[in-house]
Amino acid sequence: MGWALVAVAMAALCSGAALVLQARAARSGQGTDTMHVSLVWRLVRDRTYLAAMVLVATGFLLAFAALRVLPVFVVQAGRASSLAVAALLASRVLGTRMRPLEWGGLALTGVGLVLLASATTTVRAASSSLAPTVLVVVAVLLAGCGFWAASRPPSRGHGVVLAVLAGCGFSVLAAGVHTLVDLAPLALITSPAAWAAAAGGGLGLLLTALAFQRAPAVAVSAVVTGVETVGGAALGVLLAGDHAAQGRGLLAIGGFVLVLAGSTVVARFGTPETIAVS
Repeated sequence: MGWALVAVAMAALCSGAALVLQARAARSGQGTDTMHVSLVWRLVRDRTYLAAMVLVATGFLLAFAALRVLPVFVVQAGRASSLAVAALLASRVLGTRMRPLEWGGLALTGVGLVLLASATTTVRAASSSLAPTVLVVVAVLLAGCGFWAASRPPSRGHGVVLAVLAGCGFSVLAAGVHTLVDLAPLALITSPAAWAAAAGGGLGLLLTALAFQRAPAVAVSAVVTGVETVGGAALGVLLAGDHAAQGRGLLAIGGFVLVLAGSTVVARFGTPETIAVS
């Protein structure tokens, strides 16, 4: 148990740093990029983005290990602390200025995460037989919504929508990993849940890059993290039998509300930034 919690903490550090590097790389290109192969090609040639991907991969491996032991509740709540890491690094790397209201939103999110973590248990029921089908359907719907949102005129509002969809993609990734039963290579290749998880992760990365081009870095980070945390936890409850500890259901509900409220405050009232366009 102890090593899994340490892995979650390290994953949060990697994710927070990766978010800021992704924002910096995404803004080095055109602000009108869409979900197109040219965007992917530009990003994979960017050293800053590649460094972010190394951190993403490291964070994923750490979270993957933790998800095999802990409920999605705990892992997502711990990883969501990457929001604070991203906010602090953004002020250094991107020159973002944090206002009191934004710090208040981050504080609400932090309190909500603590409540979520304290309300969870490591005991869970067997995964639902419908889990792979549900995850595949959600991944397909996300792909369609993502293409639609990416084709809309660039604006802060559409950037937030992209961030919401990116968070949903990462939720599918976490739930997919959590519901896997057999980790043998052949079993993974033929597992719909594994493919849905991979699709969710890929969509999450691409939509996050697009969101960073359209909305402030802290706002995007807050929305992606909040949606990923709540969405992943919800899928864990519905598909893997995750549940709050005995008598702590109200704590879990309160944690969800605070995470959503804090993320919304940062996304809605955060300081506007000038998006660099080359």
